[in-house]
Amino acid sequence: MKVELAYDYGVLLKPKVLLAMLGLYLTTFFTSSIFSGDFSVNYLQFFIGFMAVALSVSGANALNCVYDQDIDTLMTRTSGRPLVRGTISLPNASLFSWITLGLSAILAVYLGVIPLILLVEGAGSYLLLYTVIFKRKTSINVLFTAPSVAAPAWFGWYLGGAPLYPVGLVMGVLVAIWGPLHLWSIALAFTKDYERVGVPMFPSMVSRKKAIKGVLAALLTLIGSSYLLIFWTNSSLYLMGVTVLNSILIWAGYRLYNSESNKAGWLLFKLTSPYILLVFLLFMFSYL
Repeated sequence: MKVELAYDYGVLLKPKVLLAMLGLYLTTFFTSSIFSGDFSVNYLQFFIGFMAVALSVSGANALNCVYDQDIDTLMTRTSGRPLVRGTISLPNASLFSWITLGLSAILAVYLGVIPLILLVEGAGSYLLLYTVIFKRKTSINVLFTAPSVAAPAWFGWYLGGAPLYPVGLVMGVLVAIWGPLHLWSIALAFTKDYERVGVPMFPSMVSRKKAIKGVLAALLTLIGSSYLLIFWTNSSLYLMGVTVLNSILIWAGYRLYNSESNKAGWLLFKLTSPYILLVFLLFMFSYL
């Protein structure tokens, strides 16, 4: 029973989202360390930063599940979450969320003012701007997740030792551009879910053709922006590698444009999942 409860709390944290955000922290931290020319790593600071991001993202994800429990019950994609099945109560989930967020804030205070600001900006924009204010009110709701997905990248870059401006800022902006594309592609595959619960996600509020054109516009924006990092690379590895990645996304986008199917939308979602981490890894390896 305890193992099952622990598993349910793990599901509450949205582990795939958590792993993606931790991946951003890891890649930007070490890339920043290499970029600054100082290969010595303060492992205590690295570990505390890692735990701060893990706790912040976990707490924000869990609190998002608490707030969205009513619509999660009606959506096929989220109907298996612990709060929907009743294996974790809303009060317990809420308490767990706030304790986790509080612990992350304590760790951020130890790291300094800027890490604390970045942590509050990340969790706050996801919970307040997206979840509470805009998710159920506007079709461009996912744009308000941009600061939250960029925050772990900025957090890692700052702790790695290099100045946030300009490279760290650009990396965060790339994540902010990637986020809406990633969310819109899954919303395109689960349009009926969002229509059923009345959440005005862009793909569910316009015609299929307009939704696909919007997703493809976001895709092209991300692809074009990915080449900005070329200005700070030391080899052709990044250019060649990112071009290969972009070619795969262009193929997936073309397939979506031709078929207009949920399957093609789901494929684009799956392909965009590791994209931003692979871009950052290519950027890091271009310095090795």
